[in-house]
Amino acid sequence: MIITRTPYRISLFGGGTDMPIWYRENGGEVLSFSIDKYCYLSCRVLPPFFDFNFRMVYSKVETCRELDEILHPALREGIRHFSTLRRLEVQHHGDLPARSGVGSSSAFAVGLLNALSTLEGIQKPQLQLASDAIRLEQDIIGDIVGSQDQIACSIGGINHIKFGQEREWVAHPFLMDLDRVTDIEDRAFLVFTGITRNSSEISRGLVNGIESKSSILKRTQLLVPEAKNILDSGANLDEIGLLLQEGWNLKSEANPNAATSSLQEFIAKGEKAGAIGAKILGAGGGGFCLFWLKSNDRERFRVEFGLGIEVPFKIDFEGTKILANDL
Repeated sequence: MIITRTPYRISLFGGGTDMPIWYRENGGEVLSFSIDKYCYLSCRVLPPFFDFNFRMVYSKVETCRELDEILHPALREGIRHFSTLRRLEVQHHGDLPARSGVGSSSAFAVGLLNALSTLEGIQKPQLQLASDAIRLEQDIIGDIVGSQDQIACSIGGINHIKFGQEREWVAHPFLMDLDRVTDIEDRAFLVFTGITRNSSEISRGLVNGIESKSSILKRTQLLVPEAKNILDSGANLDEIGLLLQEGWNLKSEANPNAATSSLQEFIAKGEKAGAIGAKILGAGGGGFCLFWLKSNDRERFRVEFGLGIEVPFKIDFEGTKILANDL
């Protein structure tokens, strides 16, 4: 049996410019980090005693004789295109809910491909797993998703990722001291709104008529080097919160599906409680909200805000990994 652990991610800036329809013409870049909340997948070859060939366990349980009968698209197509094995059991466990803006579908895809290749005796590098997961989600399944999540979930850490250069993408990790990392963790307040949604459906609101949103996406992209300079220079991290708020306003303008009235009220409540900036993660429309706080203001904000389910976290620097390999 193989067990993989793959981190979820928080995207700070540049979301939307990682869409292939955009960056292949205009370039793109994002700034994100991975967190110590994980997607776990166990994978094994089924013994020959069962009267089915596939057992897939996630929010549903599927037992199938034929690969084409598997309903879960990532499992079905991941096995079809990235494995030669045709008697498999895969089980999923997640620390955070699916469809909530933390890159859960990409973490699932990365973890699955890591497990499948390891089960066949192949140790793929994290960067290769990221590329394979992008291909699986975008080209094979046909989901309307960007290319940043698969990379962040694969490699972990805090990263500046650029798209559309001579290579399709390249990731530049941030190297910073522990005090700076701790300051980021202390200021980033993650709250579940209680709303789940399909990111591919939400993203349609962005990609439809994307040509007319050029000025918005170009400004969205410019936030990335501005934020990078703040992190690199040791400047006051309050500035990240101000950029975060601008980024959310841009996302709301570019995609009418991203910002509902209830989500705007949720953010306004956080701002009233003292948050410097906020954004709904991922495509928007629901899921997790990230509030950016002043230094040492976490306890006071928690009491004042009082809504949603808080998820304390640390930044993950390992990326996807094999927890168990019992072959």
